[in-house]
Amino acid sequence: MNHMTPDKPQQDPTQILDDFRASALSQLLVASAEAFDIGSLLEESPKSYESICDQLGLAPRSATVLLTGLRSLGLIDLNADQLVGLTEYGREKLSPKSPFNLRGYIGLGAFSVDTQKMIACLKNDAPAGDVSFVYHDDDGPSALDDPETSATLTRAMAARARNIAPFVAEALDLSSCRHLVDVGGGHGIYAFELLKRFPDLQATIIDRQPPLTVAEEYAANEGLSHRIEFAFGDIHHYCLDRPADVVLMANILHDYDTSDASRLVAHYAGQLTQGGKLVVLDAFLDSVPPGAPPISPGPRPVAAYSAMLFSICEGRCYRLDEYQTMLIAAGLQLDDHVRSVPAHGQLLCGTLPFPS
Repeated sequence: MNHMTPDKPQQDPTQILDDFRASALSQLLVASAEAFDIGSLLEESPKSYESICDQLGLAPRSATVLLTGLRSLGLIDLNADQLVGLTEYGREKLSPKSPFNLRGYIGLGAFSVDTQKMIACLKNDAPAGDVSFVYHDDDGPSALDDPETSATLTRAMAARARNIAPFVAEALDLSSCRHLVDVGGGHGIYAFELLKRFPDLQATIIDRQPPLTVAEEYAANEGLSHRIEFAFGDIHHYCLDRPADVVLMANILHDYDTSDASRLVAHYAGQLTQGGKLVVLDAFLDSVPPGAPPISPGPRPVAAYSAMLFSICEGRCYRLDEYQTMLIAAGLQLDDHVRSVPAHGQLLCGTLPFPS
């Protein structure tokens, strides 16, 4: 029997991750019936996104996460005037006037502590609890600076990354690059796979010290320590000592609100060499047309992932068009092809053009 460790997973991790995240979408469904009563709000007529935010007292991020979740479930949709209304399915199951509504049954989910936390997150537009899983140098304590909490979180994220990183390395051609910068790279798994595929590549991993300690351990196990600089710092302001040929932002931008995510993209786009690439790896929600409400139709598993992120950090999953806007605003030219990897991951690349 061959006991050698394979170079990449032999089984697709997508379904188990979808199943793990699905509960967050259930919590949104309960919130829509029990705390915000979407069925009553929309039963008479469709309403604008802005009106829904106002009538429910929801901040835009909270409303976007909630309504995207409901749209991905087929309960609401947009009409030709870009107003939000119940679908026939949603009307039968959520409207109090329907003899076949499931409001009471769905409402049983409100007994769940996790659902109550989600409702609080939606009302407060903030993560539940006092622990922050993101870092700002002008903010309070972060879990990323607590060695025990950070090590647990970093190793957990590494487990997911091991299932995805080999496919990321196969999807990217970095043969002409020499300096990779992994922003908020934590465990370093994505950088390691790229270093193994491209022997001329050197990497800089920027993060807080506890995650970097884990990355240093993993790098030593891979025999890659001599090709990596472990850079302690605040990713929002860190300045490289030499330009980057490629910047990787792997599952990091979704931790932050739109303004911080956009600033991060601009900050590192400004530190690329001419012709250098910035790569965003994330699970993208589907785009919406220009001028339409920010309510994506899905995919449903990504809407669930967005809800889960919303409950523990400052961000959410972003739509493809939102990421494209961030890269264009940073002066990057978008690659035509968006590559896909397991677990709904997508790779969006932007290139810093040479002066004309």
